[in-house]
Amino acid sequence: MKDILIFPFLSISTGHHHVADALQAELKSQGLAAEKIDIFSHAYRRLEKLSSEAYLKWIQYFPKTYSGIYKLLACGKYQKDKRYTMYEWLFTQQMRHILQEKQPDIAFCTHALPSYLLNRLKPEYPNMTVVNVYTDFFVNQLWGRENIDYHFVPIIDVKRQLVSEGISQKHIYLTGIPVHRMFETAPADACQHHPPYTIIITGGSMGVGGILKWIRYLSPGGNILYKILCGRNEKLYCYVKSLRHPCIEAIPYLHSKAEMNRLYEQASGIMTKPGGVTISECLQKRLPIFIYNALPGQEEMNLNLLKERGLVTDMRNWDMQKAEERIAAFFQSSEQAKEYEKHVNGYLAEISDRKIDDVLKIII
Repeated sequence: MKDILIFPFLSISTGHHHVADALQAELKSQGLAAEKIDIFSHAYRRLEKLSSEAYLKWIQYFPKTYSGIYKLLACGKYQKDKRYTMYEWLFTQQMRHILQEKQPDIAFCTHALPSYLLNRLKPEYPNMTVVNVYTDFFVNQLWGRENIDYHFVPIIDVKRQLVSEGISQKHIYLTGIPVHRMFETAPADACQHHPPYTIIITGGSMGVGGILKWIRYLSPGGNILYKILCGRNEKLYCYVKSLRHPCIEAIPYLHSKAEMNRLYEQASGIMTKPGGVTISECLQKRLPIFIYNALPGQEEMNLNLLKERGLVTDMRNWDMQKAEERIAAFFQSSEQAKEYEKHVNGYLAEISDRKIDDVLKIII
C-alpha cells in the first residue's frame, strides 16, 4: 500500500482544499488512502488562524496593495534560482519532520508553498514522487519546477508555459483543475434554458468579494430567479432573507457535493468570482459564467486568461440596474449561446485526453 500525502495551505476553505478533497475522493475510489496536511497549521497552529484572518482583511480592505505585492513577488518570468528565504526559514524543518515521520511514497501539492519546499527537499528523498496539482489557470513563480515529477495542469496555456520553462511534456498531464467526480460533464445541450432563468450567485462564503454590493443593486423583474449561495456567511444569509423578495432566495451552507450538483443542474447560469475550482465545476456543467468581481492576485490572473479564451463574461463594469436585462439577452441570443458553447467545448476537449483517475493509476 502506498503512503500518500496531500499538501494544501492554510485552513480556510479555498480551492486548494477543494482540490485536495477531490484527489482524496479519487484515490479512495481506487482503494487508496491519502492524508491531507496543512504545514502552516501543523507548524504554527495559533499563528495560522491569525494569518488567515489577516489575509482575508488584507484582500478586503487593501486589494490594490495586495495585488501589487502579489504581482511583484509571484508573477512574471520564472527564475530558476530565485529563493524565498523567509518561507524556507519558517517551514523547511517542519516539512522535513513531516517527511521523516510519514515517509510518503507520493506527495501531491495543491498550493505553491509546499511545492516550493518539496522541490528543494526532493534530493534528500529521491524515492518520493512529488506532483504539482495546479488550482488556478496560471502558474506563479513560487511553484517548484525542476525536482517535481509530474504536473497536473488546468489548461493548454499552462502546459505551453511549463514546456517553455524546460519541463518535459511527458511529465505534464492536461487534467484540468481536479473537481469532485460528482460534477460530471453535463449534456451538450445544457445551455438551452427558458425564462424565468435561474441564476446562482456565489462567492461570499468568506465575507469578501463584493457580493453584498451586487445583491443590493439587484432589480428583479421576473425574468430571473436568483439563488444566493451564502455558505457559512451568516451576515449575508440574514441580509438576503430580510429582503423577502419572491425572486431572491438565500441558500445556506450546503453539506454535500450532491446538493451542489443538483443546484448546478437546476441553474441556467452563475454569477461568481473567478476562483479556479468554481470555474472548473461550472465549465464541467457547461454553465454560462458571469464574473461580477475578482479578488486581487490569483483571481485577477485567472480572469485575464478566461476572458481571452471566451470562457466567462466579465460584468464588472455593467450598469447594475441593467444586469438582469443583459443576462436575459445572453440566453435569448442563440448566437451568444452557441459562441459560448464553442469555447467551452473546446476547453473540455483539451482536457478529455486523460481523465484524472487514469492519470492517478499511471503515476501510482
